[in-house]
Amino acid sequence: YVLSDYHTGLPLAIMDGGYLTAIRTAAGSASATRHLARPDARTLGVFGTGVQARFHVETIRRVRTLDRVLVNGSSTDKARAFADWVTQTTGLAAEPASAEAASGADILAACTTSPTAVVVNEHVHEGAHVNAVGAFTPTTREVPGPLVARSSVFVDSRSGALAEAGDLLLAVQDGVFSLASVAGEVGEVVLGARPGRTRDAEVTIYKSVGAAFLDAATARLAYEAALRQATGTAFEFGV
Repeated sequence: YVLSDYHTGLPLAIMDGGYLTAIRTAAGSASATRHLARPDARTLGVFGTGVQARFHVETIRRVRTLDRVLVNGSSTDKARAFADWVTQTTGLAAEPASAEAASGADILAACTTSPTAVVVNEHVHEGAHVNAVGAFTPTTREVPGPLVARSSVFVDSRSGALAEAGDLLLAVQDGVFSLASVAGEVGEVVLGARPGRTRDAEVTIYKSVGAAFLDAATARLAYEAALRQATGTAFEFGV
């Protein structure tokens, strides 16, 4: 990823693009969790065992004091290995779990490439918060329509989500949801322009499909932090 000066277009820094996208996606979910999850949320249900799942554990545990992590993977072996990584890395109690058990956590992080819903609506309890980041095309979903229908839905950006978020678009096709029902962008909640959670029993969903400006904003923060900490490798760019 090349971060350029806004005014001159000259390159300021070169960064690992995969890492940058991974951390900003999970940071978005953590910000949504900070503002939308119940203050007493203590359990995290993770769907997926890949890079995004790892970053979501790392970021969400910084905004809520977690007691336990329930891991649902595409295989028991993958879930067990991921749970072991969680405990060894963070010290949190973690264990493989069925989709039903993981769906019953206080906070959910759906980080899969599954084309069909992985979260089980009937096991998502009142007051839960769901971060859905894996499905980013109009024809894939991680969250079933009935769950979307009974939740307050927040997005990273309206333009992206309303065009690409299969979790929402398929719920519209099912006839259980209207895009006009989207409660707002999570940035609006952070700025106080829109309310977030309004009652303890409310189920909230944060739906993210990603946006290039989030990479740019995160890259700028990383660049400024690197300057303050005098870290990284300095290059002279030719003009």
